[in-house]
Amino acid sequence: MSKKSKDFNQAAESERRTVRGASRETARRTGEVAPVPVDDSAPSVLSPQGTTPSNTVPPNDKNKHFKALLFGIDSLYLSYYGQLADDWDKKLYDLKEKAQSEDEQEQALAQVVIGSHLFEVRDKGMPRFPYVLSNNCFFIKLNRSKSNKLPMAHVQITSEYLAAVGIESAEKDLQFIVNTLGLVLGAASVSRADLFLDFTCIDDLSAIHQPDWVTRANLMAKYFDCRLDAPFTGWVIGMGGDLHARLYEKVVEIKTKSHKTWLFSLWEANGWQADEKVWRMEFQIEKQLMKQLMIFDLSDLMQNQAALWRYLTNDWLRLTIPSLTDLKRDRWPNHPLWDDIANVYLIPPNQPRLKRFRQERLPHDERMFVHGLGSITSFMAREGIEDFSEGVGEYLHQANKYHHVRNAGGFYGYIKRKVKAKGRKYNTINNRENLAETIQEVDQKAKDYRRAKDGE
Repeated sequence: MSKKSKDFNQAAESERRTVRGASRETARRTGEVAPVPVDDSAPSVLSPQGTTPSNTVPPNDKNKHFKALLFGIDSLYLSYYGQLADDWDKKLYDLKEKAQSEDEQEQALAQVVIGSHLFEVRDKGMPRFPYVLSNNCFFIKLNRSKSNKLPMAHVQITSEYLAAVGIESAEKDLQFIVNTLGLVLGAASVSRADLFLDFTCIDDLSAIHQPDWVTRANLMAKYFDCRLDAPFTGWVIGMGGDLHARLYEKVVEIKTKSHKTWLFSLWEANGWQADEKVWRMEFQIEKQLMKQLMIFDLSDLMQNQAALWRYLTNDWLRLTIPSLTDLKRDRWPNHPLWDDIANVYLIPPNQPRLKRFRQERLPHDERMFVHGLGSITSFMAREGIEDFSEGVGEYLHQANKYHHVRNAGGFYGYIKRKVKAKGRKYNTINNRENLAETIQEVDQKAKDYRRAKDGE
């Protein structure tokens, strides 16, 4: 047994003793700005104040220096082994060709409905996976080969869907989809999982220096965004390995990159105030490391989630208070903030669910109502028109003339084609719904269902 496995098993046993009988409920990939070289040779001035959580001091105490807002699994990648059905191989091949067509009306038909899900069929596959289906719940890569080395389906469950329904319900939904597509052999294996904690604290995390981290990783970088008044945005530790960690300012990341504003309501349910800075501690664990830790399928991950977090925050990475008298860094004590982070599973806060979720991938309001008005305001400036109503009217008049000459079907034909294309992209319009072949397929499925129900 490897040292990693031994350390993890010890952490698992310790965690089982600590949290036996406690209820557990589980809750992407992030991006940071380019790293800036920093001099981290100075000793840390991070405040060591605070207390370790206990049964009498819950993590969400309003007077406490640390407040856990949300934690669990943020990104989850599952693989299903088996064989794609021949009829689905043919259907997806045809739909992929439609997606590659130069005719927008053909492109708009590159969709498929499975259960309650409307998927876009992408025009391009990915390495070793010729077919890609996507909506706001799943990103599904499909392999048609008969090789046992490659999974039939490799799937990312979106963080928003996990936050809405939970891991068990999301995987049950996914099981139906992959079993519809082909013959599945065995349970889903975990290809990647991102464990996270969102929290607020009074500590100045910009004061963390490189020597404060005690870790098995070789590489780390400190990140800044010079557009901000407080430019420090976080750390990345262990880049390029089977395991790496990120500590970063989540509100900034949401506003500048991911736009996952749905997180705000979940934080608010656990006491977040809109003016509070939220930090995310996140570990990205790849398949090879999980195999070393004896985590193979989803049930392994769910049963050992707390122990895995303990291993990550105790054996693999720690934030410490450096000692000037002890050169043995492994003996340096944890910073109290790190104790709070490491012990978050002891008394888990309520993990709220999203009350509103849509399977469609909708464009952001800023894109529609800010960037979308750019062409109209540019036109008004070109024409010297300042009244908006007059500007919109004249814009539509000239757009109609332009498309009448250049596009078959004119202005309204162009609009219709674009709406169908966007409906495919956003999973909001089923462009195949009224096709004769689709109606025939639905009728056949209904007949098959009635036969099965009657026991024929």
